[in-house]
Amino acid sequence: MTNSSPLPRRRFLQAILSAGGAGLSLTDILRQQALAESMGKSPVDTAVIQIWLGGGPSQFETFDPKPAAPAEIRGPYSAIQTKLPGILFCETMPRTATVLDRAAIIRTVRHDTNDHFSGAHWCSTGYPSNTSRSTHPSSGAIASRFRGAANLGLPAYLLLSEEQTRNPEIATVMGAAHLGSQHAPFTIMQDPFEWSFQQDKVLRASSSLKLADDLTLSRVANRRSLLTGLDRFTRQADATREMDGIDIFTHSAFNMLTSGAARRAFDLHEESEATRDRYGRHRWGQMALLARRLVEAGVTFVTLNTAPDSLCWDWHRHIVNDNRPADGSDGPTRGMDISGPPLDRMLSTLIADLYERGLDRKVLLVVWGEFGRTPRVNATGGRDHWGSLMSTLIAGGGLKVGQVIGTSNANGEVPSSRPVSPTDVLATIYRHLGIDLTQHTVTNAGRPIPILPDGAPIAELL
Repeated sequence: MTNSSPLPRRRFLQAILSAGGAGLSLTDILRQQALAESMGKSPVDTAVIQIWLGGGPSQFETFDPKPAAPAEIRGPYSAIQTKLPGILFCETMPRTATVLDRAAIIRTVRHDTNDHFSGAHWCSTGYPSNTSRSTHPSSGAIASRFRGAANLGLPAYLLLSEEQTRNPEIATVMGAAHLGSQHAPFTIMQDPFEWSFQQDKVLRASSSLKLADDLTLSRVANRRSLLTGLDRFTRQADATREMDGIDIFTHSAFNMLTSGAARRAFDLHEESEATRDRYGRHRWGQMALLARRLVEAGVTFVTLNTAPDSLCWDWHRHIVNDNRPADGSDGPTRGMDISGPPLDRMLSTLIADLYERGLDRKVLLVVWGEFGRTPRVNATGGRDHWGSLMSTLIAGGGLKVGQVIGTSNANGEVPSSRPVSPTDVLATIYRHLGIDLTQHTVTNAGRPIPILPDGAPIAELL
C-alpha cells in the first residue's frame, strides 16, 4: 500500500482498525459500546462546536454596546436593534442580530486575569495558569476522554485552526496535557493571511489520518490511490477469506473505515454552491461549514480557532481598519470593519443552519475568547486586555435561547448582575455532552484532578 513496498494484508488490516494512532482501537471501542448497550446504557448523541476568538474580542464592538456612554467608551460604531426587543448589538453584527431568538448572550462572563495565556487556559480547561505551560486538558480533550466519537471512523476531538505566526505557547491550551496524544485534537490548519478557504489543506490533513505508528495515509501518493488500495484490499480479503475468523466487531470497524462516509465528511464539495455561498467563501465561513459537517457526521467536539496566537482580536491598536498589510508582517489584527463582516456572516449562518437541519438539540455552539477589552479606548484607537467582563454567545444544545443573561454596568466595566465564571460555561458544555462533573483525570504522577475545580451549568439556559 505504500509507495515503497506493499504492506501485508493482515498487518494492513490491523493498522487500519487502529484509526487515530493511539488509545483504544475501533474494535475495542465497538466492544465497549455493545457492552454498555447490553447494560441499558444508551450512547449520548450530542456534540459541541466551539468558536474561539483568540486575543479577546471586544464586548462593545460585538454583543454589549454602550450607545449612551461617552465616545471614548462607546467606541467608533453605533448600536443596532436585534431580534429581541430592547436588546442591542454593535452595528458590525447585523446578521447575527437577526437570529438572536435562536441564541443566548451571556454578558457577564468574568475572571481575574488580563494575561492571554492564563485567560485562555482558564476558559479552555477551567483552571487558571501562572506559567506559560498548559497544565490541564482542554474541554475538547475531556470530551475525547469521557465521550469519544459518535462515528468511530472520525476523531472525537477536531481542531480547525489558523496557522500560528507568533505566541506558540497559547495554542497549547487546546491540547490534551496529561491525557496524552490519544486525546489531542486532530488538527487542520488554514493560512491566516489568505482570505480564501484552502480546501487542499483539508484534503491533505484528512487523508493523513494516522492509522498506526508505522502507516499513515500521507505515504500514499494521493487520495485516489488510497481509495483504490482500500477497494482492492477489501476484494482480496473477501476472495482469500482473509477476514474469516475475525469477530463481528472487527468486521464492523473495517466496514466503517472503508465505507468512505468518514472521508466524505471532510469534503465541502458535497455541499451545494448555495450553502457554501451562504456561509461565505472566506476561510472562517468555510471552516464553520466544515465544523457543521463534522459534528453532523459524528465528531464530538470541534474547535474553530480563528486566532491560535491571540493576535486577530487583540486590538491594542485601532478598532477600525488601520491599513496594516494583509500579509501579517505588521500583525494580523486589522480592525472590526475587516474581521466583523466574515464573523457575522459565519455565526449567523451557522446558527440558522443548525436549527434548520434539526441539529439544535444535538449541537451546542459556544463563541468566546479569553477576555474582553478595556472600557476606555486607548491613545492609539484600540482597547486593551480586560478579564473583568466579556460576552459569550451560546446557541443550540436544546437550551433556552432567545435571552440575554446578566447585565454589565453603564460603562461595560464589570457585571452589575449575574456574574458567570468560565467554569460555569464549561460545566454547561459538559452537561450537554453527558459528562459527569464529579469525574476526574489522573496526571502522569498518579494524582487525580477534578474535571473542573468549581462551577455549575448556567441555570437560566436549562
